[in-house]
Formats: sequence, structure tokens, C-alpha cells
Amino acid sequence: RERAGGARDMSGGFAVLLDDVEDLAQDLARFALADAPASCSDRDASGSDDDDDDGRLRQRGADIVRVASSTVAPPERPLTSTPPRVILLDDPVSCADAMRELIARGEPCAVDFEGVALSRTGAISLAQVAPPNGPVYLVDVACMGAAAFNEGRLGELLGAKHPLKLVFDCRGDADALHHQFGVRMRGVFDVQVAFCLKKDEDHGGKRGAYLMGLRKALKECPGLDDETRDELERVKSAGAALFAPELGGSYDAWTERPMHPDLIRYAAADVTYLHHMHRTWRAFVGEKKMAAVTERRMRERIESPEGLEQGTEQARRRGSRREKFF
Repeated sequence: RERAGGARDMSGGFAVLLDDVEDLAQDLARFALADAPASCSDRDASGSDDDDDDGRLRQRGADIVRVASSTVAPPERPLTSTPPRVILLDDPVSCADAMRELIARGEPCAVDFEGVALSRTGAISLAQVAPPNGPVYLVDVACMGAAAFNEGRLGELLGAKHPLKLVFDCRGDADALHHQFGVRMRGVFDVQVAFCLKKDEDHGGKRGAYLMGLRKALKECPGLDDETRDELERVKSAGAALFAPELGGSYDAWTERPMHPDLIRYAAADVTYLHHMHRTWRAFVGEKKMAAVTERRMRERIESPEGLEQGTEQARRRGSRREKFF
């Protein structure tokens, strides 16, 4: 029995090593593709690109040309304090048009959600979806309800393996989406996991007793100058003051229409820098390992009998304690 158990352990160790080798091979292939000359890029039979000058997909006849799905984003816009362009989607037709194009392009999309005590029982009010170079789409779930996910095709985007979805802490969002709208997210890269693994390496495995949130990650996001960091802190503070009960706000602020400008800026900021974090911190975890840990995190939260209570104090007591990811 001891020998059989030892064989299982060796097999598991070999599998982990093989995953690491495969992840390295995938990274090398991506780097080789990124460095390829322009002559190697995909073009149609006439020799012209499928994209218009503004980067939007061009139609051939009645069909939208689809490009190959990829987890590698094009060069992103500079990290400055200039606010990103924001587009509000509050009807299913315009939402479906935007989601259709994002699915067709196949580029990674940063995704986040806001709501009233967001959980399996707390309402989702807003979904933020942002491709690498913008714009930031704000999908008004409070206005459209289930139509945002069905006719509006947001559910299709979230449930597809491609494009890759960049989220920060997939657990609560996955729980709310599944129990309220029957949407199961796939193709997820959890930036929180990568950030925590980075902190493990920085501090020899002593990153603290609790998982670190998005605001902490934004403060440590590399490549931001002091002006951008100060402006980002102002945006986050102003928004939190409107909805955080511990700061005198109310979660109901996310349901009020028209939305307060400070909430719009807050929501946009949550997804604007996830692409850069992904580019910088993805080296700390391979794609296969990330896929496995995000799937486990989402499944455990969805199948949990109680889910997660909303609020800072509740998060300290349950659900946000330090995890052993692997």
C-alpha cells in the first residue's frame, strides 16, 4: 500500500511538471507570434486586413468576419489618468451588438459586476466589460434584467471559453450569476490569484492571513505614475462614499438612474487596469493551473449551501481567508 501511494504521488508530481512545461511552451509560442513580422498577419484573399482603420470588424456582405480567438491582447493604451471612453448599454439590441463584436474579435475582456449586497441573493445592477483598448461597456442589468444576459448576449460572452475573461475574485460574481440568471462563467483568469501568488514570491509566502482586494492591487499596479495613482484613489474613494454602508453610503445607489458620475468612474476604473495586471502578473501562474483553480473557486462558491455574506466584516469572518491555491 505504501508503494502504491508513493506511485500516485510521483504520478501527480510528474503531471504538475508536465503542466509547467506545457505552459512554458504556450508562452514561448505566444512570444514568437507577437514578434512575427507584419507579413505574417492574417489577411483576406485580396491582401487587405479584416479590420477597419478604427480597429472595428468590417462586414463582408451580411456576415461579420470572425478573427481567431486569442488569450493575448494587442498593445494596450498608455497607463495615464485620462478616463477611458465609457458606453452605457441599457437596451438588449445595443447590448447584443456590442457583445457580438467582442465575441467575434476574441480579445481578452476585463469583467466586473456591481450591485446591491452583491451575492446569490443580492441583486446585480451593473456589469462592466472592457476589451484591451476600450471602450468600457457598462451593461445596465438593473434596467434590462435577464434580457441583458439572454437577448443582450452577455450570458453568451461570459459562458464561452473564448474570449478570456479577466476578473478579480471570481467567486462572488460566479455565485450571483449562477443563482440569479443561470449563467456559468467559463474561460476565466482570476487576477486576484495571480496577485496573491506574486505577493507570496515577494514576501516568501507571508502575504498575510487574508486575500487582498482589488483596491490593494490597484495601488500596486505597475506602470502607473503618481498622478494616475492619486487620481485613481480619488475615484475609488468618491465612489465608495456613495455605496459603502461603512462610509455612510447605500448599495441602493447602484440602482438609481441616471447613475451618479462618481459611480460611473468607479465602475470603469475597476476594469480599466485589469489588462495591465494580467500582462504583468500572469507569469506567476500557468494557464492550465489558472483554469483549474478558477474553476474550483467558482464551483465551491456556487455549491456552497450559504454562499457569501456581503460586507467588509463578513468577508473577514468567512470567504476571504488565505487560500492555498494549489
